[in-house]
Amino acid sequence: MKTKNFIGLILFIAVLLGVLIYWREYATRDQVVLYQVVLWQLGIWVPWILGFKILDKIIKSTSESKFTLPLLLGTGLLLICLHFGWFFKFSSTYSPYLDLEGSKFGVYRYFFIFWTLVDIGLVWFIIDKLRVTEKEELEPPLLFELTRGGNKYFCEPSQIHLLAAENYYTKLFTTEGVFVMRKPLKYFHDILPLNTFRKIHRSTIINVNYVSELSRGNDHSLEVIMKDGTRRRVSRSFIKEITLFFKDRTY
Repeated sequence: MKTKNFIGLILFIAVLLGVLIYWREYATRDQVVLYQVVLWQLGIWVPWILGFKILDKIIKSTSESKFTLPLLLGTGLLLICLHFGWFFKFSSTYSPYLDLEGSKFGVYRYFFIFWTLVDIGLVWFIIDKLRVTEKEELEPPLLFELTRGGNKYFCEPSQIHLLAAENYYTKLFTTEGVFVMRKPLKYFHDILPLNTFRKIHRSTIINVNYVSELSRGNDHSLEVIMKDGTRRRVSRSFIKEITLFFKDRTY
């Protein structure tokens, strides 16, 4: 998650809470102006941007440590406590509800429920988004280097239609043509995403996104027809698995 996106989120939360508080306290609308409430909320929530930067730095510096999550949770709890202190300090000075009937330190009791829930939600949201982003950065997308005629081609898994074993080699049928790599089919089976690439025969793996039809034969055999018209027979031991797989992913 980028800092600018989090800033946008904080601004949205501040404005939304400002509007809700103003709407909820209808009895004081003749004494309080909406923009004052919104500015007050902005002052309360903007410091969370610093909290975001702190948690981001912790994740980047301890990404390989088993103590990363406990450290993040502990820091998140500390940030919530500091935010409560800031909330009291700021509200007791700048709250538009200061000295109004029923308020204390410029706030009403129910404010604590909203702010506590939002604080907890923010800590969970920040940690979750930052850890996902860090994981994506640490795990670059899979890319195959293929050669043909002295030229090199870089191929993503999504460009592969199917793979066929030929002795100690594997033939890759791609959007850029057919290539041969000196690796066994099992090598590709182990690293390609299972939700996209399925084995239909001990010597064939298909990209299910390029399948246009499943064709049944009179002898209960099954063939996979690819979008380019290529036909591949499904081994009897894989027929049930492949049939159920396509049944589960269609509507």
